[in-house]
Amino acid sequence: MKLLQSAFFLLAFSGVASAASAQTVYGGQIYVNSENFTRQGDLLRVRMKVSYDSSVVGSCESLTFTPVLKTDSAVSVLSSVVINGRERERDAHRTEVLSEVRRNIPIVVKDSRAAKRYFVYDTTVPYKDWMQDCRMYVESEELNCTGHRGHVYEDLVLKNIYLHDMSNDNPDPNVHYYNLMDYVQFLQPQGSDIDKFHRSGEIQIFGNKSLAKLSGSRFNHTVFNTIATDVKSELQRYGTSLVGLRINGFGAPIGNYRRNESEAMERSLDLKKYLMKQKLTNRNDLTVGWLAEDWDSISSLVAGSGMNLREAVVDIIKSIDVVNGREREIQNIGHGMPYEYMVKFIFPKVYRIKYTLTFRHDGFDSNSAMQHLGSNPATMTLGELYATAGFYKKGSREYNDILDLTARLFPDNPEANINAAGVALTRNDVTLAHKYLKRWETDPRAYCNMGLLYLSEGNRDKAEVYLKMAKAAGVVQADKALTELMKIK
Repeated sequence: MKLLQSAFFLLAFSGVASAASAQTVYGGQIYVNSENFTRQGDLLRVRMKVSYDSSVVGSCESLTFTPVLKTDSAVSVLSSVVINGRERERDAHRTEVLSEVRRNIPIVVKDSRAAKRYFVYDTTVPYKDWMQDCRMYVESEELNCTGHRGHVYEDLVLKNIYLHDMSNDNPDPNVHYYNLMDYVQFLQPQGSDIDKFHRSGEIQIFGNKSLAKLSGSRFNHTVFNTIATDVKSELQRYGTSLVGLRINGFGAPIGNYRRNESEAMERSLDLKKYLMKQKLTNRNDLTVGWLAEDWDSISSLVAGSGMNLREAVVDIIKSIDVVNGREREIQNIGHGMPYEYMVKFIFPKVYRIKYTLTFRHDGFDSNSAMQHLGSNPATMTLGELYATAGFYKKGSREYNDILDLTARLFPDNPEANINAAGVALTRNDVTLAHKYLKRWETDPRAYCNMGLLYLSEGNRDKAEVYLKMAKAAGVVQADKALTELMKIK
């Protein structure tokens, strides 16, 4: 591979030496791996992946994670990260809002729905000469539900750190340093979140009772409660409002078509008046309609049933109009047995209400996006997460963390996975990058990052193929990567 690794991949990742296996701290509930120590001029950059069990803190508890660098005569305490339980985070966020004082320490909210979570620790401190021979410890400080500080645990993670020097004091003439962020491709999600969207549902009425017998305030109240439950579920998303509701009722024959139509009209008006009183949505955006006899559904159900003379019944439905005695003709065939079957097994399935809810989603402003990201990111859309990431500098810890989060919240979205793979590559997590890209390796949108992944694995031939395909598709980052790669033969 000649100088491939040293010239591009290895040093593009700032020269990494990571632990072969995770080190455990805090009684084995926290795992630290992928430690990376890089001297960048007068600064030391410290990066690592920190995973934690779902039992690390209770809902009202928190734990402060603090790395510490030490020798026998010197100490440097690094930035802390707080892992909050959900109840603790809600209380802290409420206090923050009321006091108008923002917390200046990174917060991680434990998600009890996942068996294990993780965050990427990334910070810088002023570099001192003694750090090249130091040890790394982690202090874990408890905070219980009453707000009192508990035990403080100190665990040795590394007896010696591997320090990569990126300073230019004695540069290697055969080595070129690159910022991999210049070569990774980040995609924008398709579509817009700031738009109207629809949710549909159906209320099925079973049994031998007709809708006429079920009409009235009790029936209207049941319909309202069912629809209101769906509305409440959607309105939990920030920035969402209900702007429209359309209801269609479907009935079946009751022996008198004219009466059935009249009752259907009365039923729809009665339901509309009831819903208007409940103020579920603006009255101008509420539409209620009723089909007195849903013969299309009846015909389909009959055709798919095991009923005797079903072909004859379907033929009558197709050839005889309702007002010309369709129902009477069905009653007269087979000594009335097909019609009795329909009354018992077909008509009850036809009685139903279909409804369509129309919502508008207006998204987040910058302040609300930041707050929601810390408290309830699972309710944010992909576009909102990308918009929030845009508030930070590309390549920053916050930017990378959000892009990595998108792939975990939207595992079936190609843009989210391809972008998260790019972040993993910049963090030298080749295994994670491969996991994110595996499903999308034949997707042209992934070609650039696939090329960088193969380059990181030492497969120059495949890297060139993917980068060339990405370049042909107009990806600027792939063109730049190829230019640098071609300098090394």
